[in-house]
Amino acid sequence: MKKLMSVMMILVLMAMMFTGCSGSATADTTAAETSAAETTATETETQAVADKLQQIKDSGKLVLGTSADYPPFEFHLEVDGKDTIVGFDIDIANKIAAAIGVELEIVDMKFEGLLPALTAGKIDLIVSGMTPTDERKQSVDFSVVYYDARQTMLVASDSKDVLNTIEAFAGKVIGAQKGSIQETLAATTFTTSEVKAIDKIPNLMMELKTGKVDGLVLAEPVAKQYAAANPDLAVNGLDLGSEGGSAVAVQKDSGAFLDLINQTIDEMISSGEMDQVIADAMLLSEGE
Repeated sequence: MKKLMSVMMILVLMAMMFTGCSGSATADTTAAETSAAETTATETETQAVADKLQQIKDSGKLVLGTSADYPPFEFHLEVDGKDTIVGFDIDIANKIAAAIGVELEIVDMKFEGLLPALTAGKIDLIVSGMTPTDERKQSVDFSVVYYDARQTMLVASDSKDVLNTIEAFAGKVIGAQKGSIQETLAATTFTTSEVKAIDKIPNLMMELKTGKVDGLVLAEPVAKQYAAANPDLAVNGLDLGSEGGSAVAVQKDSGAFLDLINQTIDEMISSGEMDQVIADAMLLSEGE
């Protein structure tokens, strides 16, 4: 009887050991399968982005994301009785579309919404006077810089000779476009001022005109265009340095698509076409 019980106990122990081994093997297999599935998904996603140029060709259109309130970069203008988005950023995007052989579709949105729209695949690229900062480079890739502007300020005309130093804005309110490099610049430069960020430039202009902000931080060409269109506003001549330039933003690992964009920009710069479209856009914006 004791021998029989001993044999049964041994059989039970062996069964438990086999069950344990089987469970471990199953767990390892499941983990391996999960890891393989995740790797496959990542590779598929990367491949999809890498094929972006072909996807655009197949769709027959290039979807541009921009914030059309920033003359002469991009702005609304009535052309032949129709509201049209124009500017040298639009000229660059049209040139890229032509190089691909597709039509350009423009999506006008708030500046702060451009990067989320790009990473979500709702637009194909951003051409909107965007600076390629280190923070932005974490989520998207950028082309070569196509334009670099100095930063300055727009103020009420009667304040031009008073509010013309950083110190003069102590205790004042500084306006800047929400999500822009100018918002960061305002916060880091005017440390004794309050920074008020608003999504659209025209809304900021209204804030300045009604005295709710005392000055706006803008790229110099933009500030000059708004001053030319509004006699009650003026550029105060304050040099806030370079913004780091403007570049085209695309999804990460866009491969041939980004290569084509860089080639197009390089050709526009080397041929002098870039200087021409910028000059034309500046003249066009003076008619606003």
